[in-house]
Amino acid sequence: MNLSLPLLVALVSLPSFAQAPARDTTVARQQLQGVIEDFRQSIIKRDSKKFLGLFLHDGVIFQPVQGEALLKQLRAKNPKASKAPTQQKITPASFIADVTADKEPSEEKFTNIRIETDGDVAAVSFDFTFHLGERVINRGQEHWLLVNSGNGWKIASVVYSNND
Repeated sequence: MNLSLPLLVALVSLPSFAQAPARDTTVARQQLQGVIEDFRQSIIKRDSKKFLGLFLHDGVIFQPVQGEALLKQLRAKNPKASKAPTQQKITPASFIADVTADKEPSEEKFTNIRIETDGDVAAVSFDFTFHLGERVINRGQEHWLLVNSGNGWKIASVVYSNND
């Protein structure tokens, strides 16, 4: 019995030792809000340099996932059209090149922004509408994974639904 009581006390108190105090992520969240705003503004201003500087490297994937209505339209033209195409042609550079080449102004608007971070990595999710001139040409959800690179937050991946 003498050995069991100390062992029981140690086991019961173990969870309190195992939990590290929560990190204050206030500054990280503010910085991540800045990345979101820089992304938005670089599209509006057609600022390729600023836009490309938001990414961890040139090969960051922009992965679309086709919504059901759009997939139905695509499959009417090509029965082999994929819901989540893997032949990736969209990169940060090709995306901003398309934006800057278009004659009409572009803007991506974000709502329902959610940020999860521990200060080193982050997941940012939001609902979006992408506007070309006065028209909404896509809408859905977008999810970014970001890393705190030591030189600021950098986007490591972009996944989004393609509904229009």
